[in-house]
Amino acid sequence: MKTSLVLCVSAVCALAMANAHAGLSQLNATCPGGLDVHVDDGGPVYVNGKEAKLKRTNDNYFEATDTRTGTVISISKNPDGSSDVSYTGKNRANGVCTIAGAGKAMATAAPAAAPREKHPAAEKACIAAVAKKTNVAATKLSVTDALGAQAGIMVSVEVPGADAPWTCMTDRNGKVNNVSYSGSEGAL
Repeated sequence: MKTSLVLCVSAVCALAMANAHAGLSQLNATCPGGLDVHVDDGGPVYVNGKEAKLKRTNDNYFEATDTRTGTVISISKNPDGSSDVSYTGKNRANGVCTIAGAGKAMATAAPAAAPREKHPAAEKACIAAVAKKTNVAATKLSVTDALGAQAGIMVSVEVPGADAPWTCMTDRNGKVNNVSYSGSEGAL
């Protein structure tokens, strides 16, 4: 009788562990707009200290939704074991989050960073659009990232004195569709 009870308890524990989000590794990240993200090994995910609703797409991709703000945190696991974190919020707010404390073992195992994508037409158009929107000379602005996708190109532009980058969306030819500040508008 005792043996069957132990086996039964072991089976329940194994089932509970199988339901954990095994692909998630512990991390802390900071996102533009003052979002702090904490992920426990296997979940849950916390946004600004509150537990978010977690959805697993596969072993390498998860989305955590903060129902209070409507913000979605996307967490992807790379083949080298590192993670990437980004967010999408209201009014087209979006950006890439900075992961803190990756640990010495991860830092030494990680390959050198790949050079960023280059999209000259989009970068030039975005520098001009952000300069016009911020009344800052284009020569004082710098492109920090440019990412191409099927929907177009997203360019991040650093503006002196801003606590977060500006985000610019263009089509493949460099026609600007949207320019927005990725940080808290109260900090403008």
